Amino acid sequence: MNVDYSIIIPVYGAENALKKVHESIISFFDKKYSYEIIYIDDSSPDHSWEVLKNIKKDSSNTTIIRLSKNFGQHAASVCGFKYAKGNFIITMDDDLEVHPKEIQKLIDNQKKTNSDLVYGLYQKQNQTFFRGLFTAVYKMFSKLEGPDKGKGSSFRLIKNSITQKIVNNHKQFIFIDELCLWYTKKLSFVNVEANKDFIEKKRYNVTELFKLTSTIIMFSSTLPLKFVTNIGILLAGINFLIGIIFLFKKFFMKIDVEGYTSLIVSILFSTGIIILCLGIIAQYISQALKSINNAPSYNEDEVIC
Repeated sequence: MNVDYSIIIPVYGAENALKKVHESIISFFDKKYSYEIIYIDDSSPDHSWEVLKNIKKDSSNTTIIRLSKNFGQHAASVCGFKYAKGNFIITMDDDLEVHPKEIQKLIDNQKKTNSDLVYGLYQKQNQTFFRGLFTAVYKMFSKLEGPDKGKGSSFRLIKNSITQKIVNNHKQFIFIDELCLWYTKKLSFVNVEANKDFIEKKRYNVTELFKLTSTIIMFSSTLPLKFVTNIGILLAGINFLIGIIFLFKKFFMKIDVEGYTSLIVSILFSTGIIILCLGIIAQYISQALKSINNAPSYNEDEVIC
């Protein structure tokens, strides 16, 4: 069956929101486009799975998937990609932070630009202070690697050809926005409105937000490795100059303590060289880990099509 759009929704702790989310999606798509809805329950601690099973009973074009444990939003989304039949994939959150009616803006922009990936950007999100802070930090670091990095959102439209490449080639760590940039530069952005009537649900706490942000920065960019390498180069240069100064004092200004100069020079200079070497080695380890790490990014516990 040919399907225009597959709507992928990772679910976590959203039992109170799911029914309204489902009804809103149907209200937008019904009689406009052919579509399917795929919910991926990321091992929710509440009764989200039971709610999804009730939704499935009355919706033949809905697929529900339950993961065996919590793998994270991006991994859950990629699991949904595997089952998607649509020509285009639409991802959105499970709390109506963006109302499904805003999907039309994504569709119109894609038709106009023929982009492989269209992001919906909202100027003011319904975020806590710390969530907004960590998001801003990630975007700041990402922009150092390119103007298109760190600019996206979880509200996006992607061509099926791109999502299938992600499904076939992803490794253990998954960050959808980074993976998409592996395969295309045909991106576009459209402003959408955040929904004031979004449904409150359990979100990441400060510790989880810090861990998530640091993990994404570490594994979706080479900035930390470049930072270490540049620090090594800088320290090696500074310590070399310091060594020259101590040598000058030794021969021209006469330092009294025997062995002090050689000890200082060797420690300072070798420390800079060691850090430089560690940075270079880290570059190779990073690339090797991407190739050999075969741990599963997600595991399906139950699938109801």
